[in-house]
Amino acid sequence: MSKVLIIRHLPEQLSFKDKEQLLMHFGALQVWETPKKRNYIFASFATIEKAKESLFRLHQLEIAQRRLIVEFSFDKEPVNQNKYGEEKTSVTTKHVKEFLKLLNAWNPSVNFYQPPPVHVKYKYPDVDPNIVVNIVYNLFTHKPFYIQSLHLMNKMSLDTPFVENEKALLFFKDTFKHFFPDPPTIQLPAVPSEPESEISSDETEQNKEIRSSLPRRRIHTLPVTRKRPAAVLSTATLPKTKKPTVNQEEVFETVAPAPEAKKISVIVPQDALTKPNLTDEPEVIGELGKFERELQDTQEEQPQVEPEQPTISRSELVRNRISYRDMKVLPVFKNYHPGQPSMRLYIKNLAKTVTEQDVTRIYRRYIENLPEDKQIGFDVRVMQEGRMKGQAFVTFPSVRIAENALTETNGFMLKEKPMVVQFARAANKKSIN
Repeated sequence: MSKVLIIRHLPEQLSFKDKEQLLMHFGALQVWETPKKRNYIFASFATIEKAKESLFRLHQLEIAQRRLIVEFSFDKEPVNQNKYGEEKTSVTTKHVKEFLKLLNAWNPSVNFYQPPPVHVKYKYPDVDPNIVVNIVYNLFTHKPFYIQSLHLMNKMSLDTPFVENEKALLFFKDTFKHFFPDPPTIQLPAVPSEPESEISSDETEQNKEIRSSLPRRRIHTLPVTRKRPAAVLSTATLPKTKKPTVNQEEVFETVAPAPEAKKISVIVPQDALTKPNLTDEPEVIGELGKFERELQDTQEEQPQVEPEQPTISRSELVRNRISYRDMKVLPVFKNYHPGQPSMRLYIKNLAKTVTEQDVTRIYRRYIENLPEDKQIGFDVRVMQEGRMKGQAFVTFPSVRIAENALTETNGFMLKEKPMVVQFARAANKKSIN
């Protein structure tokens, strides 16, 4: 057996190209004719097994009312000669040339296979951290781009990115450290120390004197290089020193009972019990005095309005927000869940001194760039009384703005307490019978 087959009895109206396409359909790698045997055609296959399989499929196959006769042939394959004696390229070389032609094509969709012009060059900006962040985002969101990047790294013989690289991590931390500022440190309030009574201070001083008068125990130490057996260590016991008994009367002073307090009498004159007449006002003389009096009354009636605080900046918001690692440690964030998204936020764990202006200053930044007609739904309410004290509700014009505000303000340190921000739950509607 051989991997070259000879095919006879092919229809005469078939051209050599038709015969070549037919045999290559059955797995032939090379097809040729010889001037000596013009009515025969030869075909070579990759292995003897493939040639044998093709022989069973082609033998006695009827084509144009003629049955083929296929046998094994021991003729040698022509290296680079075709039926006309010209150079012939193999199928693999042909596929490689077609691939290179498509690869270097300028626009294959319009059959323009010429290579791109040499004078056309691409000029991109130099790499910076912002460009790298955008590229990393596209790597995560577009899988074909990630695969093509791996192909390019493989083609350029770069290091494989599938294992942890300490050098790359250090470079990443140094290059992008301004994107991730350090979280603010949480300072716990200092526990006030209880005032020490005079009796306790006297007691400690006397105890120190007693301890100094007692004989000190001798600490038995072993040399470093010496090792004692376990049996000796278990049986060895140190002598116990007897503590002298101390009489309680000798340590503490006897406290005498306090004498009975004397009664003190207070004499109040009768005029002191009468209330002063608060309605007495200075006499107003002339029309000018009346005008000044009315102006003074209007100024006293008008409440003092606090000046509006500036809106919080993004840098201050990021700088004073605790990290997710600290949220896992704090008890107020235990079993935290943002809830079902809605246009209303529920804020808790607020300090008692937090006012409505403090909360408005934080959340006004999410609607200040909107037109005035779209800011109508914005509302801030801070609970100041009852069991709801320390909680607040903020309403936004849309759910998208509320989601953005929750993401950026959850964990913000407002007056030394982290805010816990969630979506407010909608009230259950009662069914009407």
